[in-house]
Amino acid sequence: MPDVDTVAARLAEMRHTKVPARAQQKDAGDQKRIARFNATASKSREAASMYRAVADDARTKKALRQRIAQQHPELHRAETRARAEVQQAQQVQTTRIEQQNRRYQPPAPSRSGPKRGR
Repeated sequence: MPDVDTVAARLAEMRHTKVPARAQQKDAGDQKRIARFNATASKSREAASMYRAVADDARTKKALRQRIAQQHPELHRAETRARAEVQQAQQVQTTRIEQQNRRYQPPAPSRSGPKRGR
């Protein structure tokens, strides 16, 4: 049985070698996790900025349409009608493309051939 001094010396040695290595390993893992979180936060900030710009553009477009509707009602009606026609034409074209992209798929294989009677 080892004596107390030997055990104490061995524990001190382990504390100096094993604990710093484990701490360093945890720190490296923490650094990687922080880097991932920072990258995610950066992407989210960029996306939020883009969405704010899109929302600002939509508000500006809406305000302009309202002003046109008040000052030039005939022009507004013509623009609204033309926009609806363009949108409908795009929907028709999208539907045609989807129909063309559909391909024939034969039915799933099943058992075939005569069965043996016993």
